[in-house]
Amino acid sequence: LLILAGAGSGKTTVLVNRIANLIRFGSAHSSTYAPQGAGPEQVAELERLLHSGGEPSEALRPFLREHTVRPYNVLAITFTNKAAGELKERIAARLGEDASDIWAGTFHSVCGRILRRYAESIGYTSHFTIYDTDDQRRLMKQIMKAHEIDEKLLPHKRVLSIISDAKEKLISPVEFKEQAGNDLRLKTVAELYRIYQKRLMEADAMDFDDMIFNTVRLLQTDSDALSYCAGKFRYVMVDEYQDTNHAQYELVRLLSSGENNICVVGDDDQSIYRFRGATIENILNFEDEYGNARVIRLEQNYRSTSNILDAANAVIKNNRGRKGKTLWTDNGT
Repeated sequence: LLILAGAGSGKTTVLVNRIANLIRFGSAHSSTYAPQGAGPEQVAELERLLHSGGEPSEALRPFLREHTVRPYNVLAITFTNKAAGELKERIAARLGEDASDIWAGTFHSVCGRILRRYAESIGYTSHFTIYDTDDQRRLMKQIMKAHEIDEKLLPHKRVLSIISDAKEKLISPVEFKEQAGNDLRLKTVAELYRIYQKRLMEADAMDFDDMIFNTVRLLQTDSDALSYCAGKFRYVMVDEYQDTNHAQYELVRLLSSGENNICVVGDDDQSIYRFRGATIENILNFEDEYGNARVIRLEQNYRSTSNILDAANAVIKNNRGRKGKTLWTDNGT
């Protein structure tokens, strides 16, 4: 399922409702099954809800469920800790204690939980350290100094940036060296990349890019880890899908490979992270990757006036490579 969510169209609300309804009602919405045992009180309440809306009582809910989803089978991935926190809070407000078993977090936090369980499979311990930016820079400076590489000719920040880009594309040190060809500068970076990864492993440490890179590598090489994750995560949901890079795309593909039940939410007109490896093709090619995909467009905007939307639509319609949608609002001019 691809949900193309325009700006201000309530995509977080959609994610929260989808998760809550899967857990509370399962597949009852499209079911022809009629549960037995409902008395006049339940029938009367159903008629009231049909006419006026609202939440069903606890007494009525057993008659509205079929094949409900277990909370621990749901994985919801967001881009920021703030978004993950908001998602968890809003789901908890709807579901109460059931919400605590849902895996909801950022790409890195989800990968961290998986790696703590299976780190030994790829040569780490379950107590591995995560290096922040300062740790990375300190280590790279040490390596470059030991190998007498002039910081003025090849700044350590630039080296780390190139390595980060390689990891986002799932390019290992060996593959990077092969692709460097006869380019002396890239061959130097390739050697620094090799030593950097060796030093990280010796310190039982990963950087942030490693967390996704290593989780993908784990799922590609350890059939038990893949079987566990793909079996556990029967409902995979990803927010801001337009800003995913190749490594994140591959991670999501592997995690959802059990049931092939994946729901992504994004806006092809709001991609802003190309500078850090995001590829808009992930959302543009979604229907090609998943042949039976359904696409739903959220085009009503609840945030802006129509003057603002008209101006935005006039600019956005000129973009090449987009799915196409037209935002509208009831907010007046």
